[in-house]
Amino acid sequence: MASLYIRIYRNTLIVRNVDTKQEVTEQSDAPFTTTRLLLGQMIPAMKLLARLTRKVASKRLIDLFASHKVIIHAMEMNEGGHSQVEFASYIELAKSISPQGKHIYVCSKNVPLTDQEVTQIFSGDMPSIVSR
Repeated sequence: MASLYIRIYRNTLIVRNVDTKQEVTEQSDAPFTTTRLLLGQMIPAMKLLARLTRKVASKRLIDLFASHKVIIHAMEMNEGGHSQVEFASYIELAKSISPQGKHIYVCSKNVPLTDQEVTQIFSGDMPSIVSR
């Protein structure tokens, strides 16, 4: 089980494994951002996230049935906060790589989190900037 911090930009994902400090960034071949929604097309985003997660999270046999800890953070098109539909789509995207969904958080902070903040959130110390 890896601790993953995922930032969403227009048609681009950044996935960071906070445990190993590995980070990958990639733009989607098929756009997932629409004119109104940062995450308007789920399938291209899921495919990109799966590919990036494989690059930063090991595939050990012992981890085969464990879920990742995930913080998903929309970095653009979030003026006025997230709607319930957007929130649900971010959770659904995270569940595509962590199906049990026990440790999935959506961050509402306007700037990227530090590794220390991510670790604190996973330990339960910073609930005011994240939702489950």
